[in-house]
Amino acid sequence: MEYATVRDAVNYKEVINTLANTNLVKDATCGFDEQSSALTLTENVLEVEQFQINQDICRKTLLSDWSYAQEDDFVAFAMSYSAGVIADAIEGSFWAGNTSTSGQFNGITTSHSGSMTTSSASAAYSASNIISNLGTLVADIPAAVYMKDDLYIYMNKKTYRFYISAISALSAFPFNHMGQYTPEFEGIKIAVVSGLADNVMYAGSKSNIFFGTSTALDMDYNEVKVLDMADLDGSQNVRMVSRWTAGVAVGVDSDFTYQS
Repeated sequence: MEYATVRDAVNYKEVINTLANTNLVKDATCGFDEQSSALTLTENVLEVEQFQINQDICRKTLLSDWSYAQEDDFVAFAMSYSAGVIADAIEGSFWAGNTSTSGQFNGITTSHSGSMTTSSASAAYSASNIISNLGTLVADIPAAVYMKDDLYIYMNKKTYRFYISAISALSAFPFNHMGQYTPEFEGIKIAVVSGLADNVMYAGSKSNIFFGTSTALDMDYNEVKVLDMADLDGSQNVRMVSRWTAGVAVGVDSDFTYQS
């Protein structure tokens, strides 16, 4: 979520409006002519779906990990385990999820890549070609988006490894001797994200990519509970209940560049 705009009060759907204008600024006159000026309102829809975890886990299954983590509260440890599962599910759906698969929502690639600005990779990414492919991607970024403060190149960890390998091999780039390094290419920040497929990169503004949820709303489908069944039925089961909503959308598809 660090590289996306979060909308945390989406009940079901939220319309993302984009306003474009033409011929609004003109030489001064004494007249009024609205016909030669135009405001165009376009919209995409951010839709969230409901998800859940309803699971019984035997205390014995988590006991060894709990002991290793030295948690004082077993129930709190079980909640952190559930939160990790939810985070992995959201990361998996964010870019390439498909709502036809249970537990997933439509990701950016599924819903928007077909209408984005396209950029063609020369071949499957490798350390030997990642620099040239990044150059192609940057050249294809629309002029209206280039140099925006929140512009990012989105890539997965495998692609980023190729990039680090490539720049480390450059004698003029002392990567191995640097301290804190801010990932970037030609002045554009790099966002290393989970869930993005191999041989795919995006370039676009953080303000143009949206993650929706309903955590700010008092809704029945926003809850996390851990029920220790030992006092209720004498079993060693821990019942975990989680409910949440999630969805993603791009505001202006053409302002995002998709390379594959």
